[in-house]
Amino acid sequence: MAIRTFGPVSHISGFLSIVTRIRSDWPQDNDVDCKGDEQALWFRGQHDASWGLSPKLHRPEYKHADESEIRHEFQSRGLQLIQGRIPTAAYEWYFLMQHYEVPTRLLDWTDNPLMALFFAIYENTSNFNAVVWVVDPWWLNAVNKEVKRKKIEGPMLSDWEEAEAYLPDLEDAFAGDEVKKRFPAAIDPPHVDRRLAVQGSHFMIFGTKPDLARMKDLVGSKKARLAKIVIDGAALGQIESELENVGINVSTVFPDLISLGRYLKRRWTMTRIPTKTTVKTKK
Repeated sequence: MAIRTFGPVSHISGFLSIVTRIRSDWPQDNDVDCKGDEQALWFRGQHDASWGLSPKLHRPEYKHADESEIRHEFQSRGLQLIQGRIPTAAYEWYFLMQHYEVPTRLLDWTDNPLMALFFAIYENTSNFNAVVWVVDPWWLNAVNKEVKRKKIEGPMLSDWEEAEAYLPDLEDAFAGDEVKKRFPAAIDPPHVDRRLAVQGSHFMIFGTKPDLARMKDLVGSKKARLAKIVIDGAALGQIESELENVGINVSTVFPDLISLGRYLKRRWTMTRIPTKTTVKTKK
């Protein structure tokens, strides 16, 4: 496999140095005259460096789950619980499902590397090395022949015709129409929930193949733009403190009253109980 691996890292500074290196190793295809022209990288934090890249619905525990039934139940029962704008399209409901932990074929990514680092350590109580995955979404859609055939450059938008094959409408799904695509594609969501905007959210939507990290068709080439930055499992407490010092904490990542309460409780605890053993640096 051609997935590049870096680390393990034990400080934010080392992590960001690797991010900078990856960016320089993956030159952009276009001339960047302003920030808006930049082909941003995407990042995903996970608790265990040995895990692949599979959405919930493709994981063993959901082997017999019926996606169309899940979508129908979430849509019918969730309507009364929505406090903001009511979703108006199938994809808006689907993105909302993903952000509230419902099993879908979506995999969360962010354009903020520190946000991904937060998710790699947040509520991580294991002793294993964590990981932040890095992908070039422009590369992904370029090597996905099913997307490339449509001459799409960069991430798709959810209201494009090309996205329909990944997510049949509920009526079609109940009629037996199945997902028509095999490989995952990069897709940008409308920010139907405040969390999506705050977290710099982007998504991969998967077809029938379950794990991007094991798709030799896409990541087997030396030119593959998928990498992983391993995070030292013994340094998670240290990194958590460093993230808090730059304003990345549970309250800023999850902007609601519950998370604010959790943050204040942690901040004002007289004896802080670290989630991990703090790494002692040499003087």
